[in-house]
Amino acid sequence: MDIREVRETDLDAWAALRHALWPECPLETAREEAGAILASPDEGAWLLWDGDDAVGFSEAQVYDGADGPYAHVEGWYVDPAHRGKGLGQELIGALEQWCLHRAIQRLTSDTTKDYPLSPAAHSRAGFRVLHRFTIFLKELPMDPQD
Repeated sequence: MDIREVRETDLDAWAALRHALWPECPLETAREEAGAILASPDEGAWLLWDGDDAVGFSEAQVYDGADGPYAHVEGWYVDPAHRGKGLGQELIGALEQWCLHRAIQRLTSDTTKDYPLSPAAHSRAGFRVLHRFTIFLKELPMDPQD
């Protein structure tokens, strides 16, 4: 297994993994977004390779916060056949090194109930729960008379 920063030649493999994590996102859109991430100075991405096959990825973006810059994990995925071996933690480790080289000491992430394995994976990678929240929505009628 090998982890390395994504290269232009990796876009198809990376897009396929992004599509596996977010299947509602069309493959071409996943590829276009990956290309934009690759071109951004404030975003980074790493691929996990098993020989010639990409089997996982992590992505992050840098944001300005009140206490200085921080990075946020935007995507993190390991193919199901390769899970349970600590490879997800290694992907986060590559992302952490990128942060530290940029003098960023705070890394955030989030998840939803759509990813039931995510909380345990985050815990194993050293994240702690900062806050849990629920977002409410109320649909308002367009016609105030309704």
